Order: sequence, then structure tokens, then C-alpha cells
Amino acid sequence: MQQLTEESSEKAESKPLAPRAVVVIGASTGGPTALAQILPKFPKGFQASIVVVQQMRPGFTKLLARQLNGLSALAVDEAENYQPLSAGAALLAPGDCAVTIERSHAAPEQPFLIRTQDVSGSVEKMRRRINDMMISAAAQIGPRAIGVLLTGIGDDGCDGMKEIRNKGGKTLAQDESSSIVFDMPRHAIEAGVVDEVLPLWSIPDRIIELVGDS
Repeated sequence: MQQLTEESSEKAESKPLAPRAVVVIGASTGGPTALAQILPKFPKGFQASIVVVQQMRPGFTKLLARQLNGLSALAVDEAENYQPLSAGAALLAPGDCAVTIERSHAAPEQPFLIRTQDVSGSVEKMRRRINDMMISAAAQIGPRAIGVLLTGIGDDGCDGMKEIRNKGGKTLAQDESSSIVFDMPRHAIEAGVVDEVLPLWSIPDRIIELVGDS
């Protein structure tokens, strides 16, 4: 983690800035490839923070974060407990942890932080890690939350996308043609909780537009 943090800190601002919006991304099968295609499209100085739950085995998320950090102008780290959310940074949930977004009262310039909880002993909690992240984002960020579902298996994220939409945030889903597995986006689309269905390569540009309008 020290090496990854040092690499990421070189990209971070000398004084971390509060994000204008928080982008919460959920993915499973095919997600690492999708993330490697979209995260490099976000520019240095991006004014939002990104939080990702990639469903994969514990231990692999740290390696994935290191790989994505090397590809991206964003500072990409595996999330740590009580880590603040900063503009221009992306945090990946550890593979064995649920992550939620909470309000911080310690530093006004960084009003939100990540909480991590080891849920490796609960199959049910592992299966709803995307929902838990998105529901907490909806509660804390409200209309400044942007939910994104990428390629994956199952229906995790459907309830979370609904909450974000109900709180006035925006919801995007990857389309079938660009998804390795369309199951996860399809569940949310059929539930009527997705504002826009986009090919993978269009998602970063749309997020940038939404953050600019937020």
C-alpha cells in the first residue's frame, strides 16, 4: 500500500479539494477491462471523486488499483478506512470489504469519507456491496451522486441505483453491445432505475458533462 500511495500522491493536489460530485461505479465480470478503458479518460483536475466496487477475490483489488493508477491521470488507490474523498481521485473497495460513504466533520475542505467493513464472512453482504455503497452515496451526496453500473453478473446495484435516482442523482448503465456480461446493467434497466444507457466509451464524457453541470 505504501508504494501505491506514494505513486498516487504524486498526482494529487498539494491541498486536496472537496469533490463537486461523487461517482459511484459497480462492476463484476469484465469490470477490470472496462475500468481500464474508462478511468484513463478522466482528466487531471477532474472535480469529482470516484468510488468503485469491483466484485473480485480479496487481494486482487490492490493489484488492480496499482494497474489503474499507472494508466490514469487520476490518483487511484485501494480504499482505507476513514479515507477522505478528494476531487481527482478514485478509490477501489478492498475485495473483502463493504464500503460506505459518510459525512466527515473533521475537515470542512473534505466533507466526505470512506468507511470499510470486512464482510468476507457473509455471502449475503458480499453480494450486495455495490448496493450498500450506492445507497450510502444517495443518503450523503444526494443530487450530486452519479451511479454507474458496468458489465457484470447478478442484480447487485439495482437497489442502489434506485436510491440515487430517488434522491435526485443521475444513473448510467453500460449498454449490451459493449458489455462482456450484460446481466447487472440489464436488471437495473428493466427495473426502470437507469437514466441513460450508454456504450462504455461514452460513459466518461457523459460523467464529465454531468459533473460540470452539478
